[in-house]
Amino acid sequence: MKLITRYPMAALIALAILFSGCPYSSTIPLSEATAKIPDSFIGTWERMDSEGDKVEVKRTGPNTMDVIQPNSEGEPTIYHAHFTEIGGSTFMNLKEDGEYSNYLLYKLEKEGDFKIKLVEVTPYIRETFETSADLRKFVEQNMQHSFFFTNEESTYYKIK
Repeated sequence: MKLITRYPMAALIALAILFSGCPYSSTIPLSEATAKIPDSFIGTWERMDSEGDKVEVKRTGPNTMDVIQPNSEGEPTIYHAHFTEIGGSTFMNLKEDGEYSNYLLYKLEKEGDFKIKLVEVTPYIRETFETSADLRKFVEQNMQHSFFFTNEESTYYKIK
C-alpha cells in the first residue's frame, strides 16, 4: 500500500498492463450453444508464441466444451465454451467456471485441423445488451470494422 501512495503512476501503469489483452466481456453470450463442436477441435493445443502454454479442450456435449488451462502454479482454470456463427465467421463464447464470471468473446479462425487463431473482440465496446439477440446484432453490424478486434491474436497448434 505504501508503494501505491508513494508511486501512484507506477500503480496505474501496473494495472494497465495487468488488464491489457482482455477481450470484450459480457454477462450474456452471443447465442445459446447451438453450433456443433467439430471432433478435430477436441484435444490438446499449444500456443505458438509461448513455450509450454497448453490448453486441453474436452467435449461436454454436442455443442459445448470445456477449455482447461493451467495457471502459473499448475492449477487448472476451467472455461466453459461454445461457438456462435455470425456472417460466415465463428465466434467463441468463453466463460470461466464460477457463478460471477462473464463471457469473453473471440473470433476463431481455423486453418485445417491443427491450427487455430483466436482474435480478441475489442474491450472498448461501451454499449450494454439485455439479450443475446441484441449483442449478436451489434456484432454482425460492426465486425467488418478494423477497430472491432484488437491486435491481440493467439495462434494454437494441436499437439494431440
